[in-house]
Amino acid sequence: MKLRSRSSLRFKFITGFCLIMAPLVLFLYFNNVYAMSVVRDQVSLTNRNYVLKNVEENERILKETNRYLYSLGEQDPDIISLFFLPYGSGDYTIAKQRIVNKFRTDLGFYDLLDGLFLYDTVHKDTLLATQRGYDEKINALSAIMPAAASVDAEVPTHKWEIVQTKGTYHLVKTVRINEQFIAGAWVPINSLNERIHRADWGEGGGSVILSGEGEALSGTVVPDNVVKLASAFQLEKSEEDSLYEIVGDSEREERYLLIDVPAHDGAIHYVVMLPEASIVRNLPVFQQIIRFIPVVAVLLLVSVLFFLRQVLFKPMNTLITGMRKVSRGDLSVKLRPSSSPEFTFVTDTFNQMTEEVQQLKISMYEEQLRVQEAELKQLQMQINPHFYLNSLHIIHSLAALHKHELVQKMAEHLAGYFRFSMQADRSLITIKDEILHIKNYLEIQKLRFPERLQYGLTMNPDIEEMLIPPLTIQPFVENSIVHGFRKGRSILHLDIMLDYVPDEQQLTIRIQDNGTGFSEDVLVRLQQGELHPEEATGRSIGIWNVKHRLEKVKGFEPRIQFENGPDGGALVYLTINYTESSNVREENKDVQLAHRG
Repeated sequence: MKLRSRSSLRFKFITGFCLIMAPLVLFLYFNNVYAMSVVRDQVSLTNRNYVLKNVEENERILKETNRYLYSLGEQDPDIISLFFLPYGSGDYTIAKQRIVNKFRTDLGFYDLLDGLFLYDTVHKDTLLATQRGYDEKINALSAIMPAAASVDAEVPTHKWEIVQTKGTYHLVKTVRINEQFIAGAWVPINSLNERIHRADWGEGGGSVILSGEGEALSGTVVPDNVVKLASAFQLEKSEEDSLYEIVGDSEREERYLLIDVPAHDGAIHYVVMLPEASIVRNLPVFQQIIRFIPVVAVLLLVSVLFFLRQVLFKPMNTLITGMRKVSRGDLSVKLRPSSSPEFTFVTDTFNQMTEEVQQLKISMYEEQLRVQEAELKQLQMQINPHFYLNSLHIIHSLAALHKHELVQKMAEHLAGYFRFSMQADRSLITIKDEILHIKNYLEIQKLRFPERLQYGLTMNPDIEEMLIPPLTIQPFVENSIVHGFRKGRSILHLDIMLDYVPDEQQLTIRIQDNGTGFSEDVLVRLQQGELHPEEATGRSIGIWNVKHRLEKVKGFEPRIQFENGPDGGALVYLTINYTESSNVREENKDVQLAHRG
């Protein structure tokens, strides 16, 4: 028993795999744990210091800008003069122009600024000096200035507001310098990220500025999926501040070193995404180890593959080859025993199975022939004898009344009807022949129900030569006649429409009457597809015959929809896929003629 267990496939596979892969796994584990922990700490500290330095520089410029705005109301004579000059006067206009020129000059001293403005809360007038996007800034200021004007002049403001214009974000600072005027500065958030962005963060890495809610505020070269990782971390992070966090992209199986530096009271966050693969690019020793690992891994992998080939792949290929031969119909294949007990059992079972399948195949063919023969007899016997008897009674009555023309007409239609019904050797007929058969049937019924039956038939002339199984439409028409008449002397209207939609390659058939319609329980069962051939009465038997015969034609894929019309009566939609591949020929012997009954 012990010898057998040691020679088993499971024992060989587990033991061999463990012996080969254990050294590699241990080496990779300890190497990565030690090296990456050291490298991450050093790289994160260095890069965080770099980001902090740039953030402090940005904050310094913003504070200087803040002091500059507060000084305008006290030191700029032109702004002070505007408070006393008549609005719209020549001196007022000249003072405004000097203020704009001064703003343009001052923009050169603050490399982060993209605009300086002065807003007149009394006259709703804005002076703006900017390097780009004048109209965008004017529109944005028109939206935010009413709120800024409502703030009391005695209340100091230190916060920069985040404003969005055409997909880009900006920091806007407003200062109430006196009762009438508000001064402000405009800083693109992209300019805050400019110096950090220019650093080399490795392929796929970069910097981005996020809001406190994790929304990207600045442009970045970081891919969108990496920005989403940073945003998700921003929303989920705890209050604890750490040097770095490791986030991963599960789709690309990439990991990033995330460095987050909050600024401006936490309103914005400078985030650097550093690909983990890039942090070892300047470590030659570590790189040599990494280059050596694939060589070792390849050698070990070759050994593993050779081992697996001998104990697993080779027997498996033999089994698969035998299965492919069986799938092609060759049941005489025999597999040789394997060296493993498991595969020996599988091959013995496979050989036994092929022998049994070979015997069952013969029995199945014989049973299938018997079933098809019985099915054909059942379908051909589903003919309603009452129709023929009623037709003979009509002829007898018309002859007794000496209506010879109607007798001739009745006999002509009945002969055509009988001639069609006896063509049981044809599996497919043209739609034109099917419609002619339906006309004969309806004309006979009109003689049976004089002045109580009317019908209309609309058909696309292009579909007359299309082939369908015989008696595809007639059972639905017969159902409308048999079940459609209401009590009393009301007239039964029957409409038949046939059309072909070339774009959808579908043949559509609609049969509608104004009769009693489907009862609720019958309609629910029909819509759910509960059509059973054993139901000898009602509408189901004819519907089952049609659906059963259409399904035997490859490519037709019939769909039957049942409804009650809005004004009463039954409505049947029959849709058939009709393409070049589904336009089968008459040698399809699986499709047999069957009447509805």
